[in-house]
Amino acid sequence: MPSLYLVSCRMFEDELVNIFEGEDENTLLLLVENENIEGIENKFTEVSLKYDKVSLEDMASKIGQTDKFVVILHLLEFALDADPDILREKVYMTIEENGKLFDGVLIFYGLCGNVLGTVESDFSYLGIPVRILKDSDGNIVDDCICAAFGNRSAYVEAMAGEERGTGTYFLTPMQAANWKEMLVLAKLTPDPDNTEMTKMVFDYSGYKNVGKVDTGLCYEKKFDETVDEFATLFDFEKKLFEGSTKVADESYYSIKKEIMG
Repeated sequence: MPSLYLVSCRMFEDELVNIFEGEDENTLLLLVENENIEGIENKFTEVSLKYDKVSLEDMASKIGQTDKFVVILHLLEFALDADPDILREKVYMTIEENGKLFDGVLIFYGLCGNVLGTVESDFSYLGIPVRILKDSDGNIVDDCICAAFGNRSAYVEAMAGEERGTGTYFLTPMQAANWKEMLVLAKLTPDPDNTEMTKMVFDYSGYKNVGKVDTGLCYEKKFDETVDEFATLFDFEKKLFEGSTKVADESYYSIKKEIMG
């Protein structure tokens, strides 16, 4: 049976759990052991999702030991988001080292500072499908927020609808759960617990609203509460946006269909 390699930012934990919940007993899910898997393991446990862990060294042998469709999920750290060039280097290195073992590779990232836009053609030499998250119009999504809107045009429309000088800071469930770390990585503040300083930075940057992007997933239990607290903390107006898992779902099932033949 074919095998699929998923290289993903931790920010897509919820979408991945949702996808795997929809799979059947003919799919074997393996999770690469590293320091980034605690969150998704907790979610797998909560929904009673079966999976095994595997080291990078043992991937090849695991693939050949079953007649099931094998999906190996390799989660990469948040910190890569801080520097697009380092992110590109890490993603490319990961595919270069392991991609040849599989029948297809799907990257759960967007353009991310426009550094992953040519990843599909750059790895055409592998002779297998190497895909990145795209909307139904075939556009590579900008980032995880764009993916959560379901398509690029909805994301662009949400940003274009803002009044001049009134920016919106978007939060998906995973962005909300990790907002302090994300503010530091985005270099908005070295200390997110310093509310006064962080609010000054937001004001200077033109942020006046917090945009709650509801994808319909509820693996992060405190999403509503966290967005409310965030709005209160920084005196933001709360704006609600209907999100979607469409980009993640369609990208996954598209490459699965492609490699299953």
